[in-house]
Amino acid sequence: MRGIQIVFQKELKRVFKDKKMIFSLFILPVVLMVGIYGLMGYLTDQMMEDVETHKSLVWIQNEPEDLRIYVPQLDQIAEIQSLTASDSTDEVKQMIYDGMVDLLIVFPEDFTEQIAEYESSEQPPEIKTFYNPSEDYSSAARQSIVELLESVYEKALLEQRFGNLNVVTAFTVDSTNAEESTIQNESKAAGRMLGMMLPYLITILLFAGTMSLGTDTITGEKERGTLACMLVTPVKRSEIVLGKLLALTVMSILSASVYIIALVIAMPKALGSMGAGDLTVSFGASQIAMMAAVILALAFLYVLLVAVVSVFARTVKEAATYVTPLYMIVIVAGLFTMFATTGTREVYEYLIPIYSSSICLSEIFANELTVAHFAMSFGMTILLSVILTGVMIKAFNSEKVMFNA
Repeated sequence: MRGIQIVFQKELKRVFKDKKMIFSLFILPVVLMVGIYGLMGYLTDQMMEDVETHKSLVWIQNEPEDLRIYVPQLDQIAEIQSLTASDSTDEVKQMIYDGMVDLLIVFPEDFTEQIAEYESSEQPPEIKTFYNPSEDYSSAARQSIVELLESVYEKALLEQRFGNLNVVTAFTVDSTNAEESTIQNESKAAGRMLGMMLPYLITILLFAGTMSLGTDTITGEKERGTLACMLVTPVKRSEIVLGKLLALTVMSILSASVYIIALVIAMPKALGSMGAGDLTVSFGASQIAMMAAVILALAFLYVLLVAVVSVFARTVKEAATYVTPLYMIVIVAGLFTMFATTGTREVYEYLIPIYSSSICLSEIFANELTVAHFAMSFGMTILLSVILTGVMIKAFNSEKVMFNA
C-alpha cells in the first residue's frame, strides 16, 4: 500500500506542478465552454430578434377588398404588393426562389362571390401560398400570415355569415382548462430533457480528460525512460499500476468536473435562447449516491482502457492512434442514449459496458433508474475493470512490453 501511495502522490505532483497542464485541464475548458455556449445563446437571440423585427415583403394576387379591414395587423408585419388576376406570378415566384420576396398569396379571382354563395358551393375556396422554406424570413412570414388568415380573417367572415360563432361550434378543447390540462412532474420533465444531453456530455468529457493524461502517463514515460527507472525501484509493479490508475482516475474526474461545472454555468443561457426555459431538477440521496458510483466506475474503466492501449504502444503518437477508435465507441454509445426511443429497455442493455452507464445516468436524471438495473450496470463495469487491471499488471510484469523489446 505504501508503494501505491508514493506513485499516486508522484503522479498528482507531476500534473499540479506543470502550469501548462493545469491551464489545459482546468482553466481552458471553462473558458471554452462558457465562451461557446454564451456565444450560442447570443447568436440565437440575435437570429430570433432579426426574424421577428423583419418586415416581410408579401405579394397578394386578387386581394379581397375587406382583407385589410378585418386584418389591420397585416400592414404592421408586412409590406404588401398587389397583383391582379391578369398578372403573371412567375416573376414573383422567381424572386421568392432567389430570396428577394418572402411570400406570395393567391386568392381565387371570385373569392368574395364564393364566400357569399357558400350554401350552393360544393367546397370552400382555397387560398394558395408560395414561400421558400430554406429562407428564415420566408418561413416566418408564411407562418405568421397564415395564422392571421385562419384565426382573424376566417373568424371575421364566419361572424359576418352566422353572427354568433357558437352556432357552428360543436365543441371546444381546453377553452377554460388550459392551465389545469397539464399534469406532470416538473422535476421529472426537466430531468428528461437534461437526461438527453448531460449523460452524453459526461461520458465523452470523462474520456476526453483521460486520453491525453493516460497516454502521457504510460507511453510518455516509456518514451522518456522515466518509467524504466520506476520499474527498477523496490516497489511492486502491481502497486505502480494501481498508483498510476488511481491518480489518473482522480485527474480524469477533476477534469470532467471542470467541464461539467462550466456546462452548468453556460448551458442555461443557450437553452433559454432555444426556448427550453428554466430547468429545475432535484435529486434524492440515493440518486446522488448512484450517480457518483456510476461516474467513478466509468472514469476508472476509461482510465483502464486508455492505459491498456498505452502500455502496449511504443510512442505517444502510436498510443493516440490506438485510443481514437475507443473514443469513437464512446461517442456512439452516448449518441444511442441521447436519441433513444422511450419505452422499456431490455435487460441485456444494462450489461453493455459504457452504454449501460450512459443509460443509468439518463435514467437517474429522469428519476427512473431502479436498484436492480443500477447493480447490473455497476457490477459489469467493475468486473471489466478488474479484468483490465489484471491485464495491466501482467503487462507491467513483462519486460518485453515495458521495454519495447
